[in-house]
Formats: sequence, C-alpha cells, structure tokens
Amino acid sequence: MTTRLLYETDPYLSKFDATVVKIEGEWVILDRTAFFPGGGGQDADRGWMEDLDVTEVKGGDEVKHLVPDHAFTLGQRVECEIDWERRHDLMRGHTGEHLLFSTISKINPEIELVKIGITPGKKSFIVKGDVNWNLVDRAQEEANAAISAQLPVTEMWAAKDSEAVKQIRIKAERIHGDKVRIVSIGEIDKAACAGVHIQNTRELRMLLVTKLTSAKPHGDFEIEFETGKKAMENALRLSTSTLQASEMLGAVPSDLVNALANLTSDAERMRTALRAYSRETIANLQPEMVGDVGIVSGVFEGVDKKIIIDAANEHARKSATAAVLASVTDKVILVVAVSQDVNIDCRAVLNEALAAVGGKGGGSKNFATGGGVAPERAGEALSKAIDALKEALSKKPA
Repeated sequence: MTTRLLYETDPYLSKFDATVVKIEGEWVILDRTAFFPGGGGQDADRGWMEDLDVTEVKGGDEVKHLVPDHAFTLGQRVECEIDWERRHDLMRGHTGEHLLFSTISKINPEIELVKIGITPGKKSFIVKGDVNWNLVDRAQEEANAAISAQLPVTEMWAAKDSEAVKQIRIKAERIHGDKVRIVSIGEIDKAACAGVHIQNTRELRMLLVTKLTSAKPHGDFEIEFETGKKAMENALRLSTSTLQASEMLGAVPSDLVNALANLTSDAERMRTALRAYSRETIANLQPEMVGDVGIVSGVFEGVDKKIIIDAANEHARKSATAAVLASVTDKVILVVAVSQDVNIDCRAVLNEALAAVGGKGGGSKNFATGGGVAPERAGEALSKAIDALKEALSKKPA
C-alpha cells in the first residue's frame, strides 16, 4: 500500500489522524501522513504519535515512522502531531537555500550545486566554482531584496520530458519516475525539489551568510547561512563585533577589511624576519664545554618548531656536540640531539626534562623531541635537560 503524502498538498498541516496499516517492530506505517521523510537535503520530521515520540521517519512508497515502545495495533486510529517549530525552521532553511543559490548562480553562472544540508543545527550547501565574500555580499543583498518583495513560493508537477522541465535547475539523473516536482520562487528561481517549502519569502524575514569555508574534496566551498530570528540575532552580534574591532584597529567599519589585510601583511613580514633572526641566532650559539663535549642551548619565544628541529640537527652534525633547544608558543617544544660520537640516550634526557612541564616525547637515541602544556616552565625544562646531559657526560668512562 502506498502512503498518502499529506505534506505534498498542505505543508502547513501539523496535526492529523491516520490509520495504522502495517507494523514492523517499532516502525509504524500509516495510510496517510504529514510527516516529511526527508529529501532534497532537508532533514526528516520529528513529532508525536498518540503522545509517543516519533524519533525517525523514512520514505519510499510506504512512509515509516519510528515510534519506540509503542503498542499500536493494525487498524488503530492514531492522532499525530508534527514538531512544527522544527519543521517550519527546516522549510525556511530549504527555501532560503533555493533563494541564495539562485542569486549566487546569477552572478557566477559557472557555479554548480553539489550538496545541500538543511538540519535544525546547520543550514548549508556545497558548490563547485569560484566563490568569495564580495560575491556572497552581492548575492545576499539580492536574496534579502526578494524577501522584502514577499514573493510567492509555488510548486507544480510536470512530465520529466516536458518543456517546463527544460527551463529549471535540475539534476535529471536524481529524478525517479516520469514526473518532476518544480518549486518556484516568484520569477527568480525554478528548481526540481522534493523538499517542503514555505509559501512566501516574507516568512524568511532575513537571510544571513555566516560562514564560507573550503569543502574539499566534495566541492570547492561550503556556504552556511541562517534565516529568520537567528539571522537577525547573529547580524546584531556581528555588527557589534565589527564596531569593536574597528575601534581597536582605529579604522572606520567600511575600512575594516583593508585594515586587517594590512595588519596581516605586517604580521607576516614580522614572522619572516623573526624566522630569519632565529635561524641566525641559533646557528651562532656558543657551546658550554663539559669535558670534550660542547652543549648548545636556549629557549626561543614564538619560534617555529621546524626551525628548532632543523637547528638541533645542524648542531648535531658536528662532532662532540649536544643541543638542547626549546620553542615556546602556547606550549613547549623541547628538542634534545647529540652527535653520533656522543654516547647518550636523548630519549631518557628528554622525558626526564619534560616531566617538569607535564609532557612527554620520543625519538631515537641521538635525537628526541616532545612537548608540554606549561610554557611558563620552559626554562625549568631546559635546565633539567642540561643537568641530565651533564650528569650523563660525567659518567662516561675516561
């Protein structure tokens, strides 16, 4: 028996009654349902059946409702209710996705929609193609203009080979059967879709893009957004943060991006200079002689781990040399290295020293590295490593 899909004719129906026609363990099949089983990237509904939780819904010819601990019987008439607040949020999110992607693709027609994800916790879609914040800003502005215009959102069915289907956004290979459900937002967008949508763009109230990130390997970018009250609240928070950041940087809000770009450029120049200075400084460290072995050591603030490791290896290439070097950022990186002619186990020295900073490490007999989470005790760890080296050297046979 095929379940009658009430949400197709009335997506705003939140309460209904139906007859139990099949039971498969905790799964209940009804003769008709307003529960949307998911599709088009939109999550399935949740709700209640005779005050019992409907925790999962999945579709097909028969829509199945997971109702744990139910005791329903065949032929029983049941009262059902959709979690409407959740459903309406998903409807707004799905319509918002259609609207935002449409405005983006009009600016850059090369954009390809790869995947949609409309859930209570996150609304996003993944695209292939070039997207940047300037494009997003323009698309977002056009989307919000469409919301203000209070455009109708309509749907219709058409034959898969009809002329109407040729004019819409569609991935034909994903369409099963010979009919296509077309969702239209005014004259702005027409797309094949199985999701449940609102009836007018005014229900969105506002659309706000909140994140633009790489989506490799699935696509090029993931675009996250919010609608309605959440979008408004987030926009207010972001506005306040922008004003605070502008004040801290001494820039007007409209120049904030340029000010941050200049600051980032200056910071990169400083990091480059610091790396060069650090390499030179570490390379020219003067050893402390312990018998016939020279120990080079030092603690270096904000120096890359790689610089410390490379420098320790370089010193250890010399004969009769030991190196104890520490890098301090938000944690401690400690390196202990000795030349091949120095018979000391660097791993033992390292772990004895790192115990002071709540860390541990590993490596080989001649080279060991590790980290700790107490950067303020880096000097203590360095001193313990040097003391352990000196003690080991003093025990070497003459």
